[in-house]
Amino acid sequence: MSLKIGILGWPLTKTLSPSIHNMLAEFSSVDLVYEKLPVENLSAEKLDDIHTEYDGYNVTIPHKRKIYDLIKSKDRSNITELAKGTQAVNTVVLKNSTIHATNTDIEGIKKTFESINYDLRNKKILILGNGGSTQTFNYFCDSSNEVIIASRQKDKDTKLYSEILNLVPEIQVLVNTTPIGMPPFEDELLPVPYELFKNLELFFNFGYKTNSKFTEGFSQNVQSIDGITMLIGQAISSFNFWTGQEIKFDHVYHEILERLKNED
Repeated sequence: MSLKIGILGWPLTKTLSPSIHNMLAEFSSVDLVYEKLPVENLSAEKLDDIHTEYDGYNVTIPHKRKIYDLIKSKDRSNITELAKGTQAVNTVVLKNSTIHATNTDIEGIKKTFESINYDLRNKKILILGNGGSTQTFNYFCDSSNEVIIASRQKDKDTKLYSEILNLVPEIQVLVNTTPIGMPPFEDELLPVPYELFKNLELFFNFGYKTNSKFTEGFSQNVQSIDGITMLIGQAISSFNFWTGQEIKFDHVYHEILERLKNED
């Protein structure tokens, strides 16, 4: 099997996805080429070009919501229930002239909470951002959760950062799905004052390898986790989706994590 795969996003200044997928290809003896596809403004025409050149691809910030709408409008598309539920796509494979789209981020989030043995039920949650990752995490929550979404732009489900300041002291779980903390925004801080979080238990930052000052504003009692486990978990599911392999998370996670420690 020989596959040409890409990762579609912007700015893609720094991503560990090529390294992870090259490891997975090595573990399974799959002939795979994995390339960056930096696209700032995604259009239907640009997507068609990608579909003619690649067998599949991952999708990252900021295109997960838009690509769902673009693929949904295609005649020959097969969108999984997970992708429909989140209305966000992060993994696409092209087979038999059909676009197959799914969302493996759900699996990555699940593996993250399993790895820290944290029970999310009955928690008050604040999600920063309003893109595809926000929709995905909101979908992952259940009816026991009280979820607030805040962003720079307001819509029917999203409040402005300035509107949620009085609610912040009650928040138990903070989730950052924005690119703040990742290159080229590694020196920026969260748009909500850290000192307002009086009952915060967990900070889940979807980014990884961020500047240490990013979390030092929180109390020492706050558990902080980044997106590296999620990244590996969703990558394994994506790889299996493309290749038909059945690689198990527990079989490869620790080796991948150890190798990534040496990545620049």
